[in-house]
Amino acid sequence: MTPAVRKAAGQEAFLQAEEMAAQMRRIAPVADEASGGQKVRDHIFVEEGRLGDVSYVVISDAKDAKGRPKASRVELGHVAANGRQVEPSPYFYPVVRSSQRKVKRRLANAMRRAIKKEAGL
Repeated sequence: MTPAVRKAAGQEAFLQAEEMAAQMRRIAPVADEASGGQKVRDHIFVEEGRLGDVSYVVISDAKDAKGRPKASRVELGHVAANGRQVEPSPYFYPVVRSSQRKVKRRLANAMRRAIKKEAGL
């Protein structure tokens, strides 16, 4: 991949990851917790992936008051300490599934535009 194409792909990947994170923050549940737990939507962020500047990862890493990961329990539901079932409140994977095609299409278009620009077309 040429540097221009790599830069265009990286910029578009970052924009799409930020857009997905923003959408997740909008639909993530908000619960007031007196026990000092972290709110899920405040802990959704984008981080650079394994491929460097062309891959980005959206992470949700909120923890409860005891330091245990909380995002998966909110997403999938769980049994509370009093034995009641807490209903799932999905916010992460619905966004991933609904955005997948759009992200692929936009990345391909950004790369195609960069290749055409480089070729002088």
